[in-house]
Amino acid sequence: MTTLSIDDQKDITELMRIMLTNIDRKGTHLTATNLPQALDLLKKNDIQIVFLDIEMPGINGIEAAHTLKENFKKINIIFVTGHPEYSLEAYGVHPSGFLTKPVCESDIIRELNDLRFPINTEKSPLKVQCSPFALFINGKPFEFCRDRTIELFAYLIYKKGAFCTNGELIGILWAGDPNKQGHLRQLVMDMRKCLSEIDSEYIIQKKYGKIGIDIESVQYEGEPEKIIDEFRWI
Repeated sequence: MTTLSIDDQKDITELMRIMLTNIDRKGTHLTATNLPQALDLLKKNDIQIVFLDIEMPGINGIEAAHTLKENFKKINIIFVTGHPEYSLEAYGVHPSGFLTKPVCESDIIRELNDLRFPINTEKSPLKVQCSPFALFINGKPFEFCRDRTIELFAYLIYKKGAFCTNGELIGILWAGDPNKQGHLRQLVMDMRKCLSEIDSEYIIQKKYGKIGIDIESVQYEGEPEKIIDEFRWI
């Protein structure tokens, strides 16, 4: 996806860029510190989502939102502000979302999952068959280097995008054995390495000791809920 963060404080736009890059590593994440700069970027790029500060000098964010919506009909505007008292006025613009500073990645993900104008997500060429669980690339079986990696990948598919802690994964794969931290790191490295070879490493998402899969980028057949019947996780 292509995003634009607009805030008169450059350090805040840079923080937004870093968080958005962590969430969507294959995306393009731009920044601007004023409306004229933002409009120039919008004319030159196919921007789908704008994160817009409200309290800015000159034209404030709510006025800017009206200008953006007049010129870019299908753009998603997500207000970002340290002043929650603006929320009622902001919702009158019918934005795609509202974030209160300080913003964290989980807040951004929540708003991205409920956009007014959904965006087309790039699909990985990897195809997942849920039952019996199997992976394919161009119609041929796809395998990881380590045998246990496919079980880790299967569990992440089963969770359908929810982030999993290391403790949860160790509990599933090794009945909670605390000595398996190193083994888990090896499986994650194997998973990312093998996916990078088919340009699909971006489907793996990490944050603060947690890992998950961007389920919207995965092609799968069947019902992920049935994966548990094959692996018999407890």
